[in-house]
Amino acid sequence: MVERLATCCYCGRRTALRDVDHHLVCGSCAAPLTNMKPLKLRQAAAVASHAPTKVARPMKSKKRKKSKSLWRKVAGEAFDLIEDIFD
Repeated sequence: MVERLATCCYCGRRTALRDVDHHLVCGSCAAPLTNMKPLKLRQAAAVASHAPTKVARPMKSKKRKKSKSLWRKVAGEAFDLIEDIFD
């Protein structure tokens, strides 16, 4: 199993390609990969063989809904009272 090191021709990002991966486009900018070079055995062993695990993050707390201010409550009651008078 020979792993290859590919360099993006646009952004210069280097990616290790294994026999399983057949994507010849950059993961960050989607440009074609060029400059294919075989990795040395020491470097090939250092490449992760599995996807990284997700870190458990605490859930964000919901923002509390602001209660109506006293002025708004009074204005609403006054509007209802005026509306009742005209009905």
